[in-house]
Amino acid sequence: MGQSSHDRDTRSRTRVLLVAPDVVGARMAGPGLRFVSIARALAPYMHVTLAAGVEGSSTLGDEARAFDVSYYSERSELEELVAATDVIFCQFFDTHVARIANEAGVAIVYDLYNALPVETIGSNRISGFTDEEGKDREYSELVKYFAFCARAGSYFVTSNERQRDWWLGFIMASLGVLPSTLHGRKADEIIGLLPFGSEDREPELDFHGLRGRHGLESSDFIVLWAGGIWDWFDAATPIRAVASLVHENPQIKLVFYGTTHPNASIGEPSTVREAKALAAQLGVLGSNVVFLDDWVPAAERENYLLDADIAISTHQDSLETHYAFRTRILDHFWARLPSVVSRGDWFAQYIDDHGLGTVTAVGDVAGVADAIRTYANNESIRASTVERIESIRADWTWSETTRELRELLTTGFTSIRRPRLVVEETVQPAEAPAYVEPSIRQLVRKRLVSSPLGPVLRRGRAALQRVSSRHRRE
Repeated sequence: MGQSSHDRDTRSRTRVLLVAPDVVGARMAGPGLRFVSIARALAPYMHVTLAAGVEGSSTLGDEARAFDVSYYSERSELEELVAATDVIFCQFFDTHVARIANEAGVAIVYDLYNALPVETIGSNRISGFTDEEGKDREYSELVKYFAFCARAGSYFVTSNERQRDWWLGFIMASLGVLPSTLHGRKADEIIGLLPFGSEDREPELDFHGLRGRHGLESSDFIVLWAGGIWDWFDAATPIRAVASLVHENPQIKLVFYGTTHPNASIGEPSTVREAKALAAQLGVLGSNVVFLDDWVPAAERENYLLDADIAISTHQDSLETHYAFRTRILDHFWARLPSVVSRGDWFAQYIDDHGLGTVTAVGDVAGVADAIRTYANNESIRASTVERIESIRADWTWSETTRELRELLTTGFTSIRRPRLVVEETVQPAEAPAYVEPSIRQLVRKRLVSSPLGPVLRRGRAALQRVSSRHRRE
């Protein structure tokens, strides 16, 4: 029987397997949302399969109709998916399966959209350890994993030029690029840019996520913290700022949503408990500072964003800050919310350069209070800021942020480098292995308890397990 034109078209297109690094489903944080969004953006141009193997993942809605979704619980199932693809897009990926892909000539594109070693090194808790010896050991395992990625990857993507420079140095130091393998490639031919994106569609208000609920009135001026509170953030400064404004404008309300992570291994971080304790101490908990403990489903978050007047994201002054790319800022742009942010990271500079909000010094309570007061009292300033946000929104849609990768996979796929790993890299000592191959499930399940992004590697090989159903992360 001859092939149909549909079969011929499907088989002629590049087959891409995206291996989700975290929970996908109704409740997703950043990594899960990112992979689903990239799958959706690539699907019109190639054959896309999203592999979901993280416990807690659930059935996707309408967005999955544009691409295939395969749920796996065993390494053998992942190997079968790899055997049926041309290129793998992944962040955390079983190194044994990566070697099989390498031997079969399947290209691996590693998603390095965060400088995770930088983020992890300063965390209060790494893989459940708080003592220096334990944290050093777990951090070393993390670095070894990315060193393997540097040698196994055909191509890499990251979020901005700061991160590209950092990762290029890491890859070169890990011997991922050698004189014999450079082949005249420039930096952007080794690492492309694929920052987080915002929805291509316009946000629509289906219901009020904030106003008329949680003690919030329609007339309140709502300042939204749209995401989790992790180690490197500074929730104390906006809490103190709002507490200082209550006497002059009791309608100013600060709302934190998504304080309890959908990944059960993370749950409610200690930073959330500390923020609640401070708000209680200042007498504003539940009145002018409101915490929504449930993780907002990704498909519903616009109903919370559109109920806000401005958004805020403040952080500490740390090594992580310099290389950070605050993905929640894209939701600020999507919902046309002026941003109040701390100085020091990439987005702060971008917001300052384009007049998309107010940038304050780290820990500047008075500066944050003044910014909130200005937006609350001066509608013309807020409106002009919204106009400037409008002018850059199209640059940050997923269809735009995935453009480089899409063009590579549709026009330059045959020229992608396929590295050959040396056999010695797979040898594991019989005792006290210095590096144990991490499974994707092992990596994700043992992330930093207090962090949404810090992956953690423990010693010992964890068997891949069955997926059930539910949420995800930001």
